[in-house]
Amino acid sequence: MPLTEVPCPRCLALYKAGGLRAEAVQRLPEGAYAPLARDGSGKCCLDCASADAVLDMCMVPDFAYARSVVAYDRQEQYRLPGVPTGLAGPAGLVRPSVPGDHEDQLTWLVHQPWSNRGGN
Repeated sequence: MPLTEVPCPRCLALYKAGGLRAEAVQRLPEGAYAPLARDGSGKCCLDCASADAVLDMCMVPDFAYARSVVAYDRQEQYRLPGVPTGLAGPAGLVRPSVPGDHEDQLTWLVHQPWSNRGGN
């Protein structure tokens, strides 16, 4: 799926509030691939859309908690791409990573001025 260079505004807000690690901040998918946030705030990343689904299932008390759960699974997927674990397992609530996603994410983070991993 093609991604923009733009950070998801929902992820970025949680990161700035201290509720998400920089590595878990995702980019917006291009154009029509970007889902709409269920809170009405506009386009969001696939992981925030997954967090909306987790929240809709009443598995957690609020969006920040749901996004934290999805972030944990994303970081696990970065390190074990394609392994059907957690929410990326049989339930299919989180998009599995593929080899190279983690390196791509870290490269992107280095060029983000808001990131604690670098910035220009």
